[in-house]
Amino acid sequence: MDSDKSVLLLNTTFEPLTVVPARRALKLLFSKKAHSVEDGNTYIRTVRAQVKIPSVIQIVYYVRKPYIAPKFSKRAVFMRDNYNCQYCGKHVPKPTIDHIIPSSKFGKTNWYNVVTACHTCNNKKGDRTLKETNMRLIKEPHEPKFLVYSAVISPARVKKWEKYFYPELRDSEREIVSTAINSSMILGEEVAG
Repeated sequence: MDSDKSVLLLNTTFEPLTVVPARRALKLLFSKKAHSVEDGNTYIRTVRAQVKIPSVIQIVYYVRKPYIAPKFSKRAVFMRDNYNCQYCGKHVPKPTIDHIIPSSKFGKTNWYNVVTACHTCNNKKGDRTLKETNMRLIKEPHEPKFLVYSAVISPARVKKWEKYFYPELRDSEREIVSTAINSSMILGEEVAG
């Protein structure tokens, strides 16, 4: 289904649940199980009417969703760190990952030992620990609360719905995330092209 005909489904707490096809979203709306939060810019035409497809809907009853640990991947680490080097803070359109405790020193590849790094900082740190290089992390790495977007949603859709994925961000921080998402979209186009 076309990405413009996909609808973000929110819980009653405005937490993203999933992305549903437009047809399912309309069924939820017409059966009064959900209400529209944000209108989209596409329509479905019937014999007698033209129905506007919402971009975001909210379910009217709370759905208890069990915690599922986000899947670890390079892309997920970059998104967690907003494509910013965790040593110098510079925004990096083509980042690398760095092991805080190097793999050669039995450092694990997990959420707590891997960060986004620019090429300069990654080369400077090399195969040494933070203590050996006198480098510091801007923030401690952590496992994200949820990464629903990394598996099912393209960067373009994340940009469209970012206020629901990052509700705690201020406008300045949201702009940084937008830049990161845009750069990942550009990277995706370069790889595809």
